[in-house]
Amino acid sequence: MENSDNFKPSGGQVAKFVLLSLLGIFLFLGPIPDGEGAFNIPMGIIIDWLNANIFSAVPIVTDTMGGAGTLDLRDLIALIAITLSLILTILAWTVKPGFIENNPKVKECFRVAPVYFITKVVAAVFIWMIFLQVGPPQIIASFTGDVIITLVRALVTIFIVLIPLMTLVTDFGLMEFIGTLIRKAVRVLFTIPGRASVDLMASWFGSSVASLLITRGQHERGFYNDREASVVAVNFSFVSLPFIFIVVSTIGIREFFFPFLGITYLICFILGIVMPRLPPLRGIRNDYLPEVGKQIQEEVPEGVSTVRCALDSAYRAASKPTVGGIAKRALNNWMDIFANLLGCVMAWGTIGVMLAELTPVFTWIGMPFGLLLQLLQVPEAAAFAHTAVVGFIDMFLPALMLGGAPVETQFILGVLSIVQIIYLAETGALIIKSRMPLGVGKLAIIFVMRTVIAIPLVVLFTRLFVNF
Repeated sequence: MENSDNFKPSGGQVAKFVLLSLLGIFLFLGPIPDGEGAFNIPMGIIIDWLNANIFSAVPIVTDTMGGAGTLDLRDLIALIAITLSLILTILAWTVKPGFIENNPKVKECFRVAPVYFITKVVAAVFIWMIFLQVGPPQIIASFTGDVIITLVRALVTIFIVLIPLMTLVTDFGLMEFIGTLIRKAVRVLFTIPGRASVDLMASWFGSSVASLLITRGQHERGFYNDREASVVAVNFSFVSLPFIFIVVSTIGIREFFFPFLGITYLICFILGIVMPRLPPLRGIRNDYLPEVGKQIQEEVPEGVSTVRCALDSAYRAASKPTVGGIAKRALNNWMDIFANLLGCVMAWGTIGVMLAELTPVFTWIGMPFGLLLQLLQVPEAAAFAHTAVVGFIDMFLPALMLGGAPVETQFILGVLSIVQIIYLAETGALIIKSRMPLGVGKLAIIFVMRTVIAIPLVVLFTRLFVNF
């Protein structure tokens, strides 16, 4: 860091940091009561309004007799994005047009490896089947296709709103300010930079997708090395507070929301300390992406107060962004997500849900967890052990499958589904498509490790703090 004693911020730098960071905090972290005993954040309110008033309200003619209906615009966006992505990928490998070949970012999106080409083909087939309601019932049924298309709809709106807004918490000094203030505690406890606390807050009050997009951007811009980005991605990309409330409500244990929330965060805190010190995370190299190198500087110079250093770091960061640079990065992020990520969610998510609903695969895989739950005397553990593993596919599946379980079992397995963190159809797809050194194999290992460590902790804290 430059000598803070010689740094004199301009009024514009100060204003940009203060005003835009406060706006970012408000949009992402400001809980607002909804009048029904729950709460939302401004970003969530924007998303809900768009879903209710724009995306789901497009009139269409549904039959030859002129019957009227509505089309969910998010379905159409996903359909066009996944179909166009497949067409452009085929062109990139065959015709090789100049607009793809001469643009590195566009080329990166469409000159993909064979496994992602196959993914795009499968995604296009699945979404057209679901959109037209034709094809095998196993794909278009309410418990398979409808589940995934609901997830895709949610992601479409989140990405449209989130990408341009998240620059308020990443580009104008907030991460530098908080990171410098708490760097020592975060580094000692979790082995990551202090600025990662913003990722954590973004997931708490926003979404795990918000957190991962921030983490991916920080990694690609040289603020996290490979190990740090990986640690943040698999330990701090929590589902949001509003979503935890939805999970608790879906399971039917809303009266236990606050102990559910407290136990969830306590276990995630413990796992955040333990997991980075174990392989495979411990073995990931502390390398920065070669094209950007190390850009982070949270150390406080000698003779300068921590607060002064934090403010100076924030002011400097606030002076760097330009409208053009922010717009270009947002467009690149949109292109990457709508060209690649939606297809991954559509293809892998649908296959995963079919495996979970139509085969005994997850029942078999869940048997060892069932034995552990039985050993800890969790009621009807064997009957619901499969919910301990189906969360690897999608975060919401365990909540849907816990109906009929004893209340204690619902609580324990509900908390477990949140602290597992890695969901292949959403956060997993984002991680795999990023440049972090985490493939499906490592994610599966980390998922199992988190599950095994978390189960006795969930049972212990539930029996200590909850009276059913």
